[in-house]
Order: sequence, then C-alpha cells, then structure tokens
Amino acid sequence: MSGGRLTRIVAVTTGVLAIHATVAVAARPQFVSISARPAVLQAGGGAFVVSARVRNARVCRIDAQALAPRRLVNCSSGHITFRGHVPANTITVPEIRSLSVEAYGGSHTGRSRTVQIEILPREQPTRSRGGIDPPSPVSGIDACAPGPECDLDAASQSFQNWGNVAPEPLGDCTFAAAANWEQIVLHLQPNPALIGYEYAKAGGDGQGLSQSSLWSYWRDDGIAGVRLTGLHSYTTTAADVQNGVRDFGAMFVELSFGQNWGFGPYTMPASLHDVVVDGFTPEGPLVVSWGETLQMSWEQWRAEAVGMWGIEAS
Repeated sequence: MSGGRLTRIVAVTTGVLAIHATVAVAARPQFVSISARPAVLQAGGGAFVVSARVRNARVCRIDAQALAPRRLVNCSSGHITFRGHVPANTITVPEIRSLSVEAYGGSHTGRSRTVQIEILPREQPTRSRGGIDPPSPVSGIDACAPGPECDLDAASQSFQNWGNVAPEPLGDCTFAAAANWEQIVLHLQPNPALIGYEYAKAGGDGQGLSQSSLWSYWRDDGIAGVRLTGLHSYTTTAADVQNGVRDFGAMFVELSFGQNWGFGPYTMPASLHDVVVDGFTPEGPLVVSWGETLQMSWEQWRAEAVGMWGIEAS
C-alpha cells in the first residue's frame, strides 16, 4: 500500500518537474515589435527614436552600427526606447542606416528584425530630354461647375514626373503613380531620387513592375516613408470613379492600351500604365501622369481602364 502511494508521489513530482522544464524552454526572449521613427530623414540628417517591445528578456543590446556604440540596457520591463542622431547624407543617392536589438534572458537570446532609416540626398532638378521639367497644369480640361458630374478640387495642383516622361508608359509608372497619390491625398512631396531608388530596390527596371510587386513593396517596405495599409478594389464604372474620388480623394488605376490608342492628347504603344484619378468632368476622368493632369474622355476610359483601387496608407 505504501509502495503504491510512493509510486504516485514520484509520478506527480516527475510531472511537476516536466512542467517546469517546459516553461524554462519556452522562456526565450521574443520581440513583439520594433520600429524606427521617422523612417525617412531629409538630407541634413536629424534625430530618430527606436522603440521595441520584448518578452522574457532581462538585458538588451542595441546595435545601431555606425550611428552609436553598442550598449546594454535593462529591458526587463518589456519596453525599450533608444534615441539617436543621423548625420547628413553626403552622397548623391539615399543612404540606408540599419538598427537591431539583441535580447538576453537567462541562457537564451533573441534578436529583433532589422529596421532601416533612409536619409535622402540633397534634392536636384528633375530632368527629361528637354532639360528641367517645369510643373505642368491641367491639359485640355473640360471646365465645369462643381456638381454630381464635376469635381475639380485637385485639378490645379502641379506634379513632378518622377522620371516618367510622356508618352513612355514603361519604367517607373507604378512608383510615380504612388508618389502622385501621396502628394494628392497625404499632401506629401516625395523626393524624386528616393522614388527612383526605391523603384529599383523593389525590382523595377525599364520594363516596369508588376501590380502585385508594387502592392507588396508599398505594404512591407513603404514608399517614401508611407506604408500601404488598405487596398479596396472597385469596378471602373463612371459611378465608381465619382464615388471613389469623393471617398478616397484619389483612385489608383491601371490602364491597358492597344497599339496607337489615344490617352488624353497622346497616342500610345500597346502597354500597361498606372495613373491616379483625382477628379472628373462630364467629359471624363482627370488623370495624373507624367507630371500632368490629363482630361480623358469616358469613351477612352471605358476602353482602357482595367483596374481601380481605393488606397489607405500612412
């Protein structure tokens, strides 16, 4: 009888030890989040803040590469805040600085993902074949009074061409459209050199970039410091154009051209092209592309528009 009881006690004790062993194995440091703000700095450099949340850690080591010496900090509270300063960018392309954090908890370690800070180059004039490109106003607009079929609120803006020059629909039209969208909706002015650099980083070349690659990069890495947070597909009917512009401020659109098709005042080769629609008139939508706002007819639009999205980003 006593032997049976002893056996059960040992079994229970062994079970407790097994549970404790399992807990010890699971107590590896884990990073919940890490971010650097701002993610993009102007050419003159400036201050930044890295914030991280970590579990099961006692001490953390911040690895900011050349920005600061490695240092150990107490992170048992689960929160880390590190402030630093980035020097000015002295080269002609965006400069990338990387940071990460390593956490220690007992005999275990864990490492955060790497975060990056981009330092823009000093802005230079954007050039095309004809020299410096001046901002271009609306081309051939169908003037109208504001109403259900007329929205000209954004039509007076001027835009960069972001290296995408009419009538060449290939190249970085995807990122140029994203930059135009950010200017219209978020009131930002992305740096043209940064747009070109990030376009190449996303895998773009002279033959363009797929729509899915644009969405993935915009969501995961951000374009000019802005990340895609919501993507809503719409039909390309006139009603959805009008409602979408009023709901989102501007719509992101993919056009498909046949050989020698018209687009605004241009004659196009067979190709795909991304644009932004930021208004409309009884004649048709107002389309931003190549540093211009172009008046399309609804007939052109119905033949050429193959995809339209409402964008959320921050």
